Amino acid sequence: MVNNKKLKAFEEGKRAAWVSIWTLIGIGIAEVIISTTTGSLTLFADGLDSMADALVSFIVWFGITMLHKPKSRLFHFGYAKIESFAAFVAAVVIVILGSFIVYHAFERILHNPVQVTNPEITMITLVAAGSISLHRAFRVRRVAKKYNLISLNLDAKNSIKDGSASFVGFGSILAGYFGIPYMDAIGSMIIAGYIFYMAYQAFKESTLVLVDAVKNPEIEDQITRFVEQKFDVNVDDGLIRPLGHAFSAQLHVVLDQSLTLREAHEILTKINAAVSERFETEETTVIPRPA
Repeated sequence: MVNNKKLKAFEEGKRAAWVSIWTLIGIGIAEVIISTTTGSLTLFADGLDSMADALVSFIVWFGITMLHKPKSRLFHFGYAKIESFAAFVAAVVIVILGSFIVYHAFERILHNPVQVTNPEITMITLVAAGSISLHRAFRVRRVAKKYNLISLNLDAKNSIKDGSASFVGFGSILAGYFGIPYMDAIGSMIIAGYIFYMAYQAFKESTLVLVDAVKNPEIEDQITRFVEQKFDVNVDDGLIRPLGHAFSAQLHVVLDQSLTLREAHEILTKINAAVSERFETEETTVIPRPA
């Protein structure tokens, strides 16, 4: 059962992610439209980068939303891993976007050099886009730190990356403004590098969760020591399963054979509740065996 504190955290986290989605989409669409009039590949790339970050924000919002969805006959263990699968799919889309930008940048350098028209408008747009992204990122990060929401913190980092990419694009257009050739194409390739890095992080995080790899193995020892010290029982084995936002824990404990079924049930229930509260597990399973 999700307590009131978690509910409040999830609701505020959802609102922050939802605003990020539409902010980044608006920035991306504006940049792409303006790039069609200025001919700036850097501005176009930055627009695609903003849209890719909007996709990440959507995955964060989607993941937080799915945590409340009850289990079903098809999904016996809930929907927590759907977020990781969506992140994997998003990473594929992001790689395609980055490859599209790199291809056109090389094509422009080698065969079709294009002079950016109205570079002043391009630079103003990039500075405005970067400023809005950074402002939004710091507000989202404040919510993430307040409630210790890891996925929302990742969303804030992506927005910071998006804002910094806009200022990198501004620098490349400024260099081109003072006569350095091909800086528009080079700036777009730098932004593509940001996009590929984001895709790498998404691939890494999502695949680790999907194959049940534990990024924090010491949590198993922490749970084991906690249970043994608090309840004076031996823990044979502790298994951790990542679920994206949270994780589930399975504990094999050794109980005295003289305990009645009712007494054993009471101990197991207390262990379950204590571990769930202390470590905020999504699901805790305690399996007994006789000494």
